[in-house]
Amino acid sequence: MKRFLSILSLFIAIMFIIGLIKLALSPNSNYSYPLLNAKLDYLKKHPEYNLYFIGSSKINNQIDCKLIDENINGLKSYNLGANASFNLENFQTLEYVLGNSSFKPKYIVLELQDKINITKLNVKSERSFGAFNFENTVFTSRFQKENGNYKQIVLSWVSFVLNVFHFNKHCDEKDIQHNYNRFVVEDQGFSALEYSVVPRTEKNKLDEVIKDRQNRYHADHAQHTVNNVLAEKINQLAEKCEKKNIQLIMFIPGPAEPDAKKLQVYQSALNVPVISLVNPDEYPEFYLYENRWDYGHLNEKGSKILSLKLVPLLNNILEKK
Repeated sequence: MKRFLSILSLFIAIMFIIGLIKLALSPNSNYSYPLLNAKLDYLKKHPEYNLYFIGSSKINNQIDCKLIDENINGLKSYNLGANASFNLENFQTLEYVLGNSSFKPKYIVLELQDKINITKLNVKSERSFGAFNFENTVFTSRFQKENGNYKQIVLSWVSFVLNVFHFNKHCDEKDIQHNYNRFVVEDQGFSALEYSVVPRTEKNKLDEVIKDRQNRYHADHAQHTVNNVLAEKINQLAEKCEKKNIQLIMFIPGPAEPDAKKLQVYQSALNVPVISLVNPDEYPEFYLYENRWDYGHLNEKGSKILSLKLVPLLNNILEKK
């Protein structure tokens, strides 16, 4: 009997370890974000969309796909943006799209970022650590090692462990259906900040920040360098896309963040086209209060201007495909 119990205990322990490994290696493709899940669920049923935009609120609240489609022949695009969705979340969304035959994009426009750091605020967040599957955690460790940020490596593996032991990963079907709103269905995923709970920043405060962002952009003469791990990751994603006859395009949307020039150095390091709309001299409209909502985003009027500015740059790439 004792021998049987010992064998049974060993068997249970082995199965438990196997279960943990399987859980750890299994991508959490939705990182508990019902709105994004609703968008993905909608796209699975609508293969007519041939271009997907993937990124953060800079995509979700600023890319008007209807307006873009009206000005590019043969294009039917969809906004897969998700607020506060950064590199790991976006990579996971892209991998999910590539791994599911229900999606039929010919082009994917991915927001170019280098936002991976974990803060005290988001280390406990389900959406943050939900993105830390094994592949993303290894990538993050290599990325932070090149930056010399060893504290972030430790926090990444802490997030990975939290992800492994967090079992309520996936959204309930009711949550997905609840988020089937007009933005998902009628507006091709685009939702301007006017329709959100985010209040518009007061003019005097916003004007001060806008001026500071412009000054910092023009005063930035640093010799920024590419993080080779990030460049390698994007190039690998581009290869995966190419194998499925999908053109990957990287996109730096406006208005400029304080570190905008740091991202622009990737234009010569990637094997895919990079579109940038951050130069204040080329796009002064993005820096007028009448077109802004808050410190980092445009309002609906500004979003339509940005979308139209994107049209010729995007169309030039699509014509070469």
